[in-house]
Amino acid sequence: MLQISIVIPTYNEKENLPELIEKIVNVFEKNNLHGNVIVVDDNSPDGTGHIANQLAEKNHRIQVIHRKGKLGIGTAHIVGFKHAIEVNHSDLIFSMDSDLSHDPKYLPDFINMHEKGFDVIVGSRYVDGGGVVNWGLYRKAVSKGANVLASTLLGVKVHDMTTGYRCYDRRVLEKLDLDSIKSNGYSFLEEILFFCKKEDFSISETPIIFVDRAHGKSKLSKKEMVKFFLTILRLKLKR
Repeated sequence: MLQISIVIPTYNEKENLPELIEKIVNVFEKNNLHGNVIVVDDNSPDGTGHIANQLAEKNHRIQVIHRKGKLGIGTAHIVGFKHAIEVNHSDLIFSMDSDLSHDPKYLPDFINMHEKGFDVIVGSRYVDGGGVVNWGLYRKAVSKGANVLASTLLGVKVHDMTTGYRCYDRRVLEKLDLDSIKSNGYSFLEEILFFCKKEDFSISETPIIFVDRAHGKSKLSKKEMVKFFLTILRLKLKR
């Protein structure tokens, strides 16, 4: 039986985390999945870390890693990935946003794709069956354009380079030099896919419907968008 870990970086998500955890646990139980959820909290001022601790006390599936401050979503992923491999000895490691935009009901779809032989599975908004809810035309256009640009320049045949809903075979994360990944913000997502492709791991996509957050504020700032494009240029030169 596959051992699964789901890594969820959090920062000020007290309104969303309990519902997300409940949904994940329900999917685990309904589909007889074995594994855990790793919450990596960056000392959220709103008390998300405390809520995560309470959830962990009630359910052994929940594990919490506390960091001393807002250190970035990139390193949060890496800390969670390492914990999943070194402590939990997981076979499949997922990443998922904490704002309820990624529905846990899709977890079995990722696992089915892995069973077909793929090393990395991306939850994609931009393949048949995928989509976005509660975004305006401008945001859709910017997101789609950024993904086309990143995919084209970096030579990674993935329609959704910026999605954080993913599944990695443990061999992938063991092979990659995670500490060498320079991006610490959301551009981490494109950079790790770039290195997955560089190491010749097989990458596929499974459709998801992305629902924009109802509670809390988006962490995607203009500064992060600039970093995204600078990362594309840096990786393009490396390619």
